[in-house]
Amino acid sequence: MSTSVIPAVIDALVAQATAALPGVNVFDGYGVVNDFGDYLMVGTDDPSQAVRSIAAQASQTTGPMGTSRPRDESGSVICAALAWNGNGSAKDARDAAFAVVAAVEALLRADPQLGLTGGPYLVAEMGDGFQLEQTQSDQGAEALVGFSVRFRARI
Repeated sequence: MSTSVIPAVIDALVAQATAALPGVNVFDGYGVVNDFGDYLMVGTDDPSQAVRSIAAQASQTTGPMGTSRPRDESGSVICAALAWNGNGSAKDARDAAFAVVAAVEALLRADPQLGLTGGPYLVAEMGDGFQLEQTQSDQGAEALVGFSVRFRARI
């Protein structure tokens, strides 16, 4: 019996996104970004900070006392989509970052179990909010969309 599905959900998100987004650099956690491009960071709340960050959070409800009924877990994995271009166009960066988010959403709709079979029952879906940060400098435009992947599981 698993203590939590958080590690499995993060692993599955990274694996599925890497396969589904060939033009995007996918990182498990904070990724070092020194080149222009599109990025997905699974398990970080602020990729601009190279320090510890919130990766996921969850809560559990237990079965009735004295029974072997499984626990139910619900939570979310924090993600960040980053687009950095060298042309200085905020629109291009913003559109590219939201395209990464849309691709993750399509991945979740196509397979809400994230390819996890034979283990705990799991359903993953997009969280209920986004946060957009934008910046421009002499090195181009950058857009960062923070979002979460919500999950429910019986463990």
